[in-house]
Formats: sequence, structure tokens, C-alpha cells
Amino acid sequence: MKTDYTNSKKAPVVACFVKHGDKFLLLKRSDKVLAYKNLWSSLAGFLDDSKSVREKAIEEITEEIGLKESDIVRLVEGPVYVFKDEAIGREWERHLVLVEVSNSNITLNWEHTEYKWVTPEEISQYETTPGLAADLEKVKNL
Repeated sequence: MKTDYTNSKKAPVVACFVKHGDKFLLLKRSDKVLAYKNLWSSLAGFLDDSKSVREKAIEEITEEIGLKESDIVRLVEGPVYVFKDEAIGREWERHLVLVEVSNSNITLNWEHTEYKWVTPEEISQYETTPGLAADLEKVKNL
């Protein structure tokens, strides 16, 4: 059974930083998603069922970017913290995850319109979701 966080002021989410070589995956959110339309982001999703953070990360990877579980070389759970976004009046309980993959061939679903592989230094060149660069700093060396 899933919990619907669509209109909640607080929501737990998994934020997956997908790494291939020395680059990280940036995804441009579509205009069909709930929040942060058309901004660049990591792979993310609500923790809205009984799956663990690890299981949810794998689910997001397979559903949203078309990779298989066998493409995952390493998955490390990082810090968990609450991010308050005053601009939209929401609190996100962010569960950060670093996922190293062996395959850089991405197939996007409807949630994203573009993707780029970038170095951490290049993140500042993109219009990103709030806190993205800081979150990457927290997980890039796990």
C-alpha cells in the first residue's frame, strides 16, 4: 500500500546520485512532475511504501532511467536530513544515496526530458533543484 504525499507538507524522499566514472547524472525534470518542473536534479522519488531506501533506489533506477539492477556496481546509503523549502512550503526528509553504475546508456521515462553526465564542478552551470549541489557534496566521496 502506498502513501500519497501529493499534498503533504512533509514527505520522505530518496535522492539518488548516479555516478559513472568521474561523472554524475543530471536529469531535467519534465513539466508533468509534481514539483521543480523543468529544473535539473538527481534521480529522486517518494518513499511511499514499505520498500527500504535501497529497494526504492533500485526501483527508481530501473523505472526512470532504464538501467537494470545488474548495471549497479555499488550502492551506498548516505546521510538523511530534513530540507525545508520555504518557497513551496514543503519539508523533504532526504535520504541520500550514491549509486555507481557500469552503464551510461540512459533511457528516460516521462518524468525527465533530458540528461547529462557532469562533473561536480559543472553542476553550477545548470538551473537545479534547491540543495542539489550541497547534497552532491555530501555523497560524492562515500
